[in-house]
Amino acid sequence: MKLYNDPRDKRVFVPNKAGGVSLNFGHPIAWWILILMTIIPLIIVAGVTIAVVL
Repeated sequence: MKLYNDPRDKRVFVPNKAGGVSLNFGHPIAWWILILMTIIPLIIVAGVTIAVVL
């Protein structure tokens, strides 16, 4: 799997050859999208787990 990284490309989402889109990791917003898509589900799972345990 290759990651798309082109800082000169202003698009955050770039089309794939196989269809769909990829993040352009040369764009700073792509890193924020990746971080938020990882952290927010972890917070939800931790919150539900704590609520069930208590």
